[in-house]
Amino acid sequence: MKTVLFCGRESSYVFAHIQPLFQSQFNIISVVLPTLRKWHALLEKVSGKKASPYDLFKKRIKATLKKGVSRSLMAKHPKIYAKTVNTETILKKQKVPYWSTDDVNSKDLMSRLKSIEPDLFLCVGYPQIFSRELLAIPAKGAVNIHPSLLPKFRGPSPFFWIIAQGEAESGVTAHFMTQHIDAGDIIAQIKFPIPDFTHEALVRRCVEETPTLIRQIWSFFSEGKQKPQKQDDSKASYFRLDRESDHRLHWNKQRVEHIYNLTRTGKAFCFYGAKKVMLTDCSISDKRQAVIPGPQVEAGTVVNISEDSLEVKALDGSINVHQVVYKNRRMRPQKIAKRLNIRIGKKFS
Repeated sequence: MKTVLFCGRESSYVFAHIQPLFQSQFNIISVVLPTLRKWHALLEKVSGKKASPYDLFKKRIKATLKKGVSRSLMAKHPKIYAKTVNTETILKKQKVPYWSTDDVNSKDLMSRLKSIEPDLFLCVGYPQIFSRELLAIPAKGAVNIHPSLLPKFRGPSPFFWIIAQGEAESGVTAHFMTQHIDAGDIIAQIKFPIPDFTHEALVRRCVEETPTLIRQIWSFFSEGKQKPQKQDDSKASYFRLDRESDHRLHWNKQRVEHIYNLTRTGKAFCFYGAKKVMLTDCSISDKRQAVIPGPQVEAGTVVNISEDSLEVKALDGSINVHQVVYKNRRMRPQKIAKRLNIRIGKKFS
């Protein structure tokens, strides 16, 4: 089955699909990548920060250097190789032709794709919606691999929202692509529980299920016995790319479960005075009842400092903070308390 793969760049989630696909029975005849400019436009949307011309120049230089990494250097210095690997490096090693494009719906790219007469498109993390004309090219259709239990959590970057919303389970889904985002019929789906998962743990679990999902996609097309399942739009939810404002903790507005779930994303932050602090390892205090009755204790107030945690009052309980990131450095409670002069009775905001 002649297959064209559409995928993103410099993403561990994308990397996890490439090797299993090349080891599968799919015949990957070509790969389509977004250009660096297109990919960084997506990253800007994710981060909310616009890259400067100098930053883009450095990225281009690094990308050029990565292309020149020799196999001997890879063998002698695997750690260096791990830091320099990107999608193009992997594809060159596999000797698979690939194209980079600013616009996946361009006439030039569609003309190239029509000329190779693909049977199937497979898509993983590609940062653009496919046009009706593009989707009509492969004889057997186009399939997207999405890291959620569709129809829930349609849209880009569902990992953050699944954790932030406190979901008890998640999964990975393969579905036919349409012009509507993540709304096509489902051909394979794997479900698993995610108790207290962090963002990183959820990505890892999705990656672990990738080879199994790819085998299920192959079985769907090779055996021809299964019928795709229509999504129930009444159960659908859609989430945009998360922004910095979504990562902000509001101690006087958010309940303790909400705060805890945000800290599990690895992106949650608040302020101590004018100092921005990220909370990356937290738990809900089992002593919450002791602090609930005190209306005079405002939410965000530090109520206890111990060797392994800072206990901070929330609306309906308290959060134990076990680790923070300050100025890109991970710190334990006593160290950050000393660094920022945190005292019982002082407040996070």
